[in-house]
Amino acid sequence: MAINYVRVKRRIAVGATPGVKFLARIFRGQDVTMDAIAKEISNSTTVAYPDVVACLKALEISVSTHVLAGSAVKFNYLGHFIPGIKATACNTLEEVNNESIKKAKCRFFPSTAFMTDLSK
Repeated sequence: MAINYVRVKRRIAVGATPGVKFLARIFRGQDVTMDAIAKEISNSTTVAYPDVVACLKALEISVSTHVLAGSAVKFNYLGHFIPGIKATACNTLEEVNNESIKKAKCRFFPSTAFMTDLSK
């Protein structure tokens, strides 16, 4: 399955060759819900829909719990969910506290296999 794209015209103001340029942008289809994924899994396996929903919900809760605790969550094929923070630099060790943390975030890093499939 290929990723769909559209061609768009953009005015580029920076770089070595500014001006009107044309580029490809991803054409996002409709968002897929956990319910839709559960139905797909249920239809392609012997696992009943309510059991799939329960497992997916448990996965969602477990991943968020571990990331919120500061642990990376690694899936073999998909990739890694890795927590991180942005913090203000302080002059002394004593100044570093909760207020010096600007933002918490979670980044997703796709696995090599997933990136290879994505590049096709």
